[in-house]
Amino acid sequence: MQLVKITRESRIPLIGHIAFGIVLRPNSNVIQVRATTICNMNCPFCSTDAGPFSTSHITHYIVDPEYMVDWIKKVIQIKGKIHVNIDSIGEPTTYPYLVKLISLLKKEKEVVFISMQTNGTFLTKDLIEKLNHAGLNRIHVSIHSLDAIKSKKLFGSEKYEMSSIQEAIGAIKKTNIELLFAPVWIPDVNDKDVRELIQFAKEKKCRIAIQKYEEYKYSRKMKEAGKINYYKFYKQLRAWEKEFEIQLVYRAPDLNTERAANIPETMKINETLLAEIVAPGWLKGQMIAAARDRCITVVNCGRNSKDKVKIRITENKSNIYLAEMVQ
Repeated sequence: MQLVKITRESRIPLIGHIAFGIVLRPNSNVIQVRATTICNMNCPFCSTDAGPFSTSHITHYIVDPEYMVDWIKKVIQIKGKIHVNIDSIGEPTTYPYLVKLISLLKKEKEVVFISMQTNGTFLTKDLIEKLNHAGLNRIHVSIHSLDAIKSKKLFGSEKYEMSSIQEAIGAIKKTNIELLFAPVWIPDVNDKDVRELIQFAKEKKCRIAIQKYEEYKYSRKMKEAGKINYYKFYKQLRAWEKEFEIQLVYRAPDLNTERAANIPETMKINETLLAEIVAPGWLKGQMIAAARDRCITVVNCGRNSKDKVKIRITENKSNIYLAEMVQ
């Protein structure tokens, strides 16, 4: 696994790739900030096949915090006030500059809310205090079971310790950081566990936002997982809301989300153009090119960095660009 450090000097754009940089949500003031792709767990249902035992990824990326803020300022120029959600295809707390990034963001008056996703495994009392001082507003803790043994299974690691997570939860509750549980409900796998987590959230007086188990092209899949559609998913959430008398279905404003202008695409589907290879790709057979201030993943590309290539854009949804080589 190779590591690419993305800095101002690298000239790698921070919009255009799904794994690093800034991922834009349509019509929303929320931007997903991905400063690292590294993860320390191996969840058997991981939607991105992240972690030490990944079979699909050949490259990790880590973004310099000042460079990340440079690009966030560009987004602010169009969207105005924004909510920054620090997430990752991996684990955000593996990022060595996490506290610095949050501190830099807090200095930007247009950054009105900062949230972060985490599996909680690196949340020591010291780190939590630093995150609180830096200005983090909310932590979303991914926790899929309260059972010590089952949790290890669902995180794919014997290093996952529920006792440490419980300590971190207690430490967060003593700060100004809002705590939110974000379990993945895997039907036929952790049904009972999700019910226990809902009750646990009530006891801790924090919110819980249950995520739907999904399968994607490169995701890990649990054979024993039941399949339900979104209608049945939300029907069950509303049933649990009545049973436990707690909110489980949220509207955008409930989670500090508002409507905002979209960042325009700079390339159209089927458009051909010249681009420069700037980094190795996330998956085998891919390279990353740059053109028009965007990253472009070029599939089936055997070229080298700094090569100029002719490409055709095949996808551009939400400013995530894929392309193929043109002979």
